[in-house]
Amino acid sequence: MFSQLLDVLAQAMEYLLRFFYNWTGNYGISIILLTLFIRLILSPLIHKQNLSTRKMQEDMQELQPEIKKLQEKYGNNSQKLNEEMMKLYKEKGINPLGGCLPGCLPLLIQLPILMVLYRVLMAYDYGQAGFLWLPSLSQKDPYFILPLLMGVTTFWQQRISMPPAAEGAQQQNAAMMVVMPIFLVFISWNLPSGVLLYWFVSNLFYILQQYVLNNQIQRSKSLSVEPEISVKAEPAVSLKDPSSAAPVAKKGGKINAKKR
Repeated sequence: MFSQLLDVLAQAMEYLLRFFYNWTGNYGISIILLTLFIRLILSPLIHKQNLSTRKMQEDMQELQPEIKKLQEKYGNNSQKLNEEMMKLYKEKGINPLGGCLPGCLPLLIQLPILMVLYRVLMAYDYGQAGFLWLPSLSQKDPYFILPLLMGVTTFWQQRISMPPAAEGAQQQNAAMMVVMPIFLVFISWNLPSGVLLYWFVSNLFYILQQYVLNNQIQRSKSLSVEPEISVKAEPAVSLKDPSSAAPVAKKGGKINAKKR
């Protein structure tokens, strides 16, 4: 059943690729349009996944100082440490696995679609169709420009996707942001140019979507913070004590004040 569904998706994507080619007459532009079309369809799921992941990361980041104290106190007793950490999560109203389902479900839905698209682009016969500096979309990039662009955009999207981490995780995140793009460049060195073009455009779309998400988060935070206004209280004037009232000027310019 699942394989039949994947076959239907593959046929639909191949049809869309031919449709865009009949419209544009260029396979490179057709791959770009097909990638954008699929990404637009998946964008609500990706947006939901990003929100769920970002919220979980921010919640865990806020608890890092308290978690560090627990680790220092119960570092030699893993069972007690786990119990105290679960108590801390419960007190703060945070479920460590709470973001798993809403965060993983969109990913599980979109992964088969992206895998089918990847398979279609890998197996499609472009003939000798080229694009820009690429002599053939079915062969590797002879100048290795697309693998490098894919690696740069992968590093970029990782950089803007990661919220500020705790001190202990900053070095680990920095290492991952460097190692992963280099690894992907290495394994994509001999891939067909059509697949790398899809990968590059998909990364650019994700980066744009992440920028929009980050701006929405910053805007919501700025609106939630109300400016503090300090109001200086004026001394109250007693109406019962006539001496506290201001002197009243009579006719002739003299001021009549109460004698004490």
